[in-house]
Amino acid sequence: MRLKRQLSKTAFAELIGLPASTITRIESGVVEPTYAMLQRIASGAGFRLSETLTESGSDLPYAAALERIRNSTEDERPRLIGKLAQTANLAPVAKRRGARLFALESSLEEFLQRLTDQGTNPVVSSLEAVSGDISQTSSFTPVVYVDNPEEITDLPDMTPSAKAGVVVLPSTDSTKRYVRHVQGTAMLSPEWGMLDALASPGRQADVALSLLPAFAKSARAAK
Repeated sequence: MRLKRQLSKTAFAELIGLPASTITRIESGVVEPTYAMLQRIASGAGFRLSETLTESGSDLPYAAALERIRNSTEDERPRLIGKLAQTANLAPVAKRRGARLFALESSLEEFLQRLTDQGTNPVVSSLEAVSGDISQTSSFTPVVYVDNPEEITDLPDMTPSAKAGVVVLPSTDSTKRYVRHVQGTAMLSPEWGMLDALASPGRQADVALSLLPAFAKSARAAK
């Protein structure tokens, strides 16, 4: 699992919330992990245990990373935020369970209003959640969570000819813990928004990565 994620023992241990010494002892054969421990490691690394390792498609690693940030000290917080790119790799938005990609033929505000009219309770993520502003679309591909993407009707699917797209994901127990309201719009926390931006396809991840150092630097002041 660690080699698949291309992480050092220290980085892998921090990702899943275990001491690096524990990872070393498991890999060297000094300790034989229980199945429960393997499940914990797999879940934290974004995998599902089966005959072969498969991507879990779960956002649980996100929630674990944000919980560590939430409980961190003022000095620890910027460092943990700076490592969000590693966590983002565990759950790409396009591979998340229930993900749908729609064409964005209007402003994000109008798209959200259509989702609201359909009773899906949209929640904004990605760079819009980082900035707390939906008046201007900051993302190449905005990310929005709803109650049930399969119930969305009358919205065009993404096509090669569409100028822009939006990823719609199902709301989960994890995301519901990080919802806030900004000027009447339901948004995920800035940290979750940064994770989704980093986990987005194409240029959006590059933009988010370029913004990450400043985002981490500002975290100490926001604590």
